[in-house]
Amino acid sequence: MKRYKIIPYLGKSTILKIHNDLMTDLMCIEPSLSFGETTVTIQIQRTPGVKNNEIHLSEELINHFRIPLYCDYEISFYQNTMVLGPYIGIIADLTKKGLIRRLSDLDSYVKYYEKIGGSIAAFSLDSVNVENERISEGFIYNPQIQEWICTKDIPLPSSLFNKCKVERNKQWEFLSSYYKANICNFPTFDKWEMYKWFSTDPTLKEFLPKTLLCKTPKDILQFLRRYKNAYLKPIGGTFAKGIVGLSYSNQGVKIKYEVKRKTITQTYYQKREFISFLKRLLRKNEYLIQESLNLISANQRVVDFRFIYFKNQEREWENGGLFARFGKQGSSVSNLTSGGKPQLGEKALIELLQSEELADHLYEKMLLISEKAANKLEQHLITCGNLGFDFGIDENHKLWIIEINNEDPDHRIATVCKRKDLMYYARLQNMLYTKALANFHEKTPPNL
Repeated sequence: MKRYKIIPYLGKSTILKIHNDLMTDLMCIEPSLSFGETTVTIQIQRTPGVKNNEIHLSEELINHFRIPLYCDYEISFYQNTMVLGPYIGIIADLTKKGLIRRLSDLDSYVKYYEKIGGSIAAFSLDSVNVENERISEGFIYNPQIQEWICTKDIPLPSSLFNKCKVERNKQWEFLSSYYKANICNFPTFDKWEMYKWFSTDPTLKEFLPKTLLCKTPKDILQFLRRYKNAYLKPIGGTFAKGIVGLSYSNQGVKIKYEVKRKTITQTYYQKREFISFLKRLLRKNEYLIQESLNLISANQRVVDFRFIYFKNQEREWENGGLFARFGKQGSSVSNLTSGGKPQLGEKALIELLQSEELADHLYEKMLLISEKAANKLEQHLITCGNLGFDFGIDENHKLWIIEINNEDPDHRIATVCKRKDLMYYARLQNMLYTKALANFHEKTPPNL
């Protein structure tokens, strides 16, 4: 799609000055111009001296729209309105402090800015001014100097890419009502919601470990008596935080959990002491209990697999790569934040299973399950476009869905495996899908 530079001219005019080549496209539209969620009535004028890659706007219009002049823009037509863009936003964190901390990581989303174009704004949820329908403060990417520019009073973008957990508050309620289906990754879901949705689908239920929502310590004790070994997991937890391993025997219950990459073990021999521990735990958070799986391991390192799955600019699901995660020796979790080590998934599958045929079979099965699961999630979510699947393989080579994350699944695992290109590609597609939500669409996929 052709790109245009915005050239300001002095005055308060609402005249949009264009080259003759663009005039034919604009003859059939109503005289209105849109940037982000702002639209104004304009006059269109073919003007000598305007180059065919330029659009001339008055300073008044530029200031009204708050258009960054250091970006190049495309033109699309939506409901008979000329749309300047894309103008897309990234909800990068819940707070301004968190946004600043994450800013350097956002560089990977604009690594190939020339394939995205337009204006890209990053902001925190607490910067959304519901009353004024504006963003009080954020950062806009300047491709000319390759830096994020701190900017105040930012207009609302046309579409949003969400990297945050969705909770009930006035900002999320406003964005949900305002954008409807134009927010990628909205809403987020927790472990228990996923289990409920998938357990009603016969094609997915067989890949789910037995799971129960914990309401009382009695629920946990009954589950343990039946399955002996299980995990307590916060229903909204990420990065293996708060996971407690449980082992039941006639002597008592042994618990295991991680604190700052150290494995803590403790055994409760008295039932009342264990119940007291559970009551304290359940007061802090909502938990589910899940049966423990005998997953394949290597050198006492538990192994599971992260599969990256995202929607591309064609709004179709795409395979972003498979990665194995080898947990720390003796640990029951594999997350990198808990000391796990990653490896390229397909290579790891062959080495662990000692069979290329079996590895190929399970890899293809992961792809099939991911497609079915993503389609199922789309029945329950408004817009789903960025997923991280966690698969386990037990000692009988049965495949299990351990978890699915749409709350900013981390693509940086690819960089640890020296495949930074996969991370850049995944994040480019995140932006191009969000661009498509803003009704800007490239017909040919980008080559990196």
